Amino acid sequence: MILRNLSVIAATVLITWSAVFNTCHCQSETTVDGPTNTAYVSPGGSESFNCSVSWSETSGDFDSIFWKRSTDDGVSWVQIAQCYKGSDECNIVLEFQPMYSTEVISFELFKLTVTSATLDEDGLYDCHHFDDIVPAAPHAELVVLDQVDTVSIVGFEPTDSDTVTAGEEQSYTCRSTAGNPAASLIWTIGDVDITSHSVNSTSENTNDDRLYDTESTLTYSFNASDDGEDLRCRGFQHDSLAIRSSRIEMTVEYAPVIHYIDILEWGDNYMVEVECVASANPDSISYSWTNNENSATGSGKTWTVEDVNQDNFIDVTCEATNSIGSTELRKELSKPSPSTGSSGCDTGCIIGVSVAAGIIVLVIIVLLLWIFLSRQKKQGEKYGSGGSNHKQPPHTAPADVEMATTGHTTKIPSVSDDADNRYNDYANYSDRYDDRYDNTSAHRYDQPPDEYSQSPRYDEPPIDEGDGYPNYSNPSSPNYSSYDRRQQAPPGTPGLHYTDLDLGPSPQDYQPQGPATEYATITPTIV
Repeated sequence: MILRNLSVIAATVLITWSAVFNTCHCQSETTVDGPTNTAYVSPGGSESFNCSVSWSETSGDFDSIFWKRSTDDGVSWVQIAQCYKGSDECNIVLEFQPMYSTEVISFELFKLTVTSATLDEDGLYDCHHFDDIVPAAPHAELVVLDQVDTVSIVGFEPTDSDTVTAGEEQSYTCRSTAGNPAASLIWTIGDVDITSHSVNSTSENTNDDRLYDTESTLTYSFNASDDGEDLRCRGFQHDSLAIRSSRIEMTVEYAPVIHYIDILEWGDNYMVEVECVASANPDSISYSWTNNENSATGSGKTWTVEDVNQDNFIDVTCEATNSIGSTELRKELSKPSPSTGSSGCDTGCIIGVSVAAGIIVLVIIVLLLWIFLSRQKKQGEKYGSGGSNHKQPPHTAPADVEMATTGHTTKIPSVSDDADNRYNDYANYSDRYDDRYDNTSAHRYDQPPDEYSQSPRYDEPPIDEGDGYPNYSNPSSPNYSSYDRRQQAPPGTPGLHYTDLDLGPSPQDYQPQGPATEYATITPTIV
């Protein structure tokens, strides 16, 4: 019984101690997610970093995180500030207070700000739980920019040149000094990047350990295409900083490069003139030829090959030599085929076709213009002062006009120049007549309307608006000053009148429609 009680007591003690042990280690469950970005800032600028914390459920208000900085790539760290779980602000170490500020954004988010950056604030930054001695990587990095002082190719000034021989390995050293971050040195020859043929190294500047020097050694064999190009070394730090560089103009000496052998002329007497085209530096080139068929030799850039076989081809070798070396090229050349003309159109043909097409277009334009002007002229004759759109009445007026009441006859005076030839212009108004008047025979009315029988009047050509009154001032001198109006004869004129003459509607009133009351159209003459 006693042993059983002792066992129960022992079990209870073990369970209690286990609970206490687990409770004490709950603080290690707090996790910290520190910054990992790299920030570039100019001197005097500001930059901020955030730290996110997931607190343990058992952690108290005095649990905290620490902001730290490393200036030796994370080997050693210094504390900048401490932020408590239950506080709404962080405590900044006194010596860092002018350069930094902190902010508790939320219960689990804290901010550290570099207020005015200098090279002293350049380095790694991180936040960690108080149980951590050294923050675990990765870390945030603040780079305070400082442009390099110089970039130079050691032993050369920027205006210098260098002469090398193609194919021979050359070495050059480029150095940048006093910059942050350390410059990346890039080598180019012309537009070709040859940085892969270099080796770079970085070191602290001897005058300021916060700045860095970079040195790059290029080992490269130049070729003929590099002749006259610039060998350039550029120092790149950041997009916001200018790129500084240095250059050397390269002169590359190389043996002749033969580009081609060509036929200049293939004669009918078994003689062929050939040409060898080459380039070199120095460009003093001597040429030698060999006819591989009969071992004949020659010299010069061009050579006339004699005794060419009848197979219509030759086999020659050209050798070009200068002070650097020599190059040879063997070529079999065939006799060019006789020219049979081209089925296409050469430049002269194209010009001829273009000129012919232009002439054709010009003729068409002139023809269309002539047709247009001809039609305009016909329209003018048709509707102008002498034109008419209708035929004149085929009949003439009767030789006399008989008086309706007295039996006397009188003479109608001719139209004078003072009347502006209005009577003679009567023909110009023939457009008012419809074709229905073409076949109307001349006739007269022996009994004119009653309202016209009381006094003499004149029927005045050429226009009658239908009011039945002539326009004149006395019976012996009719007035033709108006085409549109007629006036009653003044009192005291002889009791004579002419038969009524209806000349049809005026141009303004004319509408092509069937006639209502028709009157004969006559031309008055002397009775």
